[in-house]
Amino acid sequence: MTRGARRLLFSSILIPLMLAGHADAGQTSCPDAVDTTSPVLANGFGGNLSNTRNNPSSIDSANVAGLSLAFGHAASGSIEKRGAPSVTAQAVFFSAGRAVIAMNRLSGCQYWSYTIPDRTTAFVGGNAVRSSAVYYLNEGAPAPALVLVGDAHATFYALDAVTGQLVWLRDLGTDPDHFWITGAPQFYNGKMFVPIATKQTITAVLELVRICCRTHGLLHTIDPYTGQTIWIYHATPGATFHPKEGVFAPNGVSLWGVPAVDPARGLVYVGTGQNLTPPATSNSDSIVALDIETGAARWVFQATADDAWNAACGMPPPLDRNCVPPGGPDFDFGAPPVLVTLDDGTDALIAGSKNGYVYSLDRDTGAVKWSRRIGAGGNLGGIHWGMAVDAQHVYAAVSDMMINKLSTLDIWSIVRAPGIRPVRHASPGIYALDLKTGGVAWAVHPRHECMGWQIKSVYSAAVSVTNDVVLAGSLDGIVKAFRSSDGQEIWTYDTKAPFVDPTGETGHGGSIDSVGPIVAGTDVLVNSGYASFGRSNEFQAGPGNALLIFRLPPASSAAR
Repeated sequence: MTRGARRLLFSSILIPLMLAGHADAGQTSCPDAVDTTSPVLANGFGGNLSNTRNNPSSIDSANVAGLSLAFGHAASGSIEKRGAPSVTAQAVFFSAGRAVIAMNRLSGCQYWSYTIPDRTTAFVGGNAVRSSAVYYLNEGAPAPALVLVGDAHATFYALDAVTGQLVWLRDLGTDPDHFWITGAPQFYNGKMFVPIATKQTITAVLELVRICCRTHGLLHTIDPYTGQTIWIYHATPGATFHPKEGVFAPNGVSLWGVPAVDPARGLVYVGTGQNLTPPATSNSDSIVALDIETGAARWVFQATADDAWNAACGMPPPLDRNCVPPGGPDFDFGAPPVLVTLDDGTDALIAGSKNGYVYSLDRDTGAVKWSRRIGAGGNLGGIHWGMAVDAQHVYAAVSDMMINKLSTLDIWSIVRAPGIRPVRHASPGIYALDLKTGGVAWAVHPRHECMGWQIKSVYSAAVSVTNDVVLAGSLDGIVKAFRSSDGQEIWTYDTKAPFVDPTGETGHGGSIDSVGPIVAGTDVLVNSGYASFGRSNEFQAGPGNALLIFRLPPASSAAR
């Protein structure tokens, strides 16, 4: 048996046998059971294979002001809420720390809860569910309905959607210490595409006795019912030692976002991150088109060349040992690529980068159709987590902020460095661009009050659109709705307020980052609370543990 085969046997068979008993499904509090025939209202981070974040709903500009808080769920013991929930007419599947939960969408009663086995690494911390979405896979009988998520140690889990019991789990990194799953999976035609990022972006600053850096991003394509590998895209070849720079390379090129799938062309598109050290590769900070059957690269569009950065580049000696000066700008494509068809029948791929640009690319070649700079760019964007599209516009959130990314580590309380700050010429806000030309149709720059001052609100989280309404959440914890035709603000809600959930647990919101608002039928679901990049300050509301469900009143939703 080869080494790779032994590893697969251990990770996909023996690990579940050893650990499954430590994470049993929780007790139900609902009088009924999960109904897998219930219609799906929202699923995954992008909402569909094209990542449009444009779900059909009953919500429009005439009734959105009627949205009110139906109830919230408080994630006990958590200081942030990650992962877009998947929603059916009956149930909501979501993550809360190390738990994956199924609850009734209308009442908040709980069908089941599964807690992933605890695993903690010094400094970096635990293995909470990190996927930017919980994925609900339901192809119908005879295949079982599954709920799929990945954690902060790159372990991927498949759970029975009816019972919450573990079906299988598997470590998808190439070593046990240096990978995590931030991007959400995408499913098409028997294949689940799981983006993998390297933790050495951050841990390079801690590994002072190890020469940086040997790991790289992956797109791990698996059978979701068994966990078996179909193919793997390695974003770089294996690293070798480079005496001139004193490091191992190539490396990095993490896959942080959600793939987009183009069935007609047989392609899956991914966005990539920066290299960690030079020499840099030609596919970092890029959009890459991969053959859907083999994973072979068809074309590469690179937006920022020679970007080699890791967290050591922001530290003083000797903690900067694993940085090769001068260090790059850290301008990844973290936002998922979006596939659109224009009203003239032509296709395009829309991509937003942390460099502040939005690009329209030819799907067959990667050639640039147009590009538009709407932000100054920063290591939190520019465009950070995601965009949304309708027939006329692409809607993009701009952050234009810098942060010291060691705030993700437990060491942060010992080693202090400057916190979040605007970049020069920062212009945070929400922008609507014409899909054909890239022209700015409108832009809004909301502000909030802090200690008597009017502060520019920062938009890092992904936006959503439904009918003629654009929804966006800001780092100060406020979710807003804008009319898609002109950007007029038509609804707002401050999510920081405390609440009591249906189980009696007290919770509160905080920063809105990552997922942003998710539209589902009559509802808007918002994760509130994000602590990965700092605590409360003039820009950020800080930690929180809330999943909030806003709902139209019956009269408003029945009108459509």
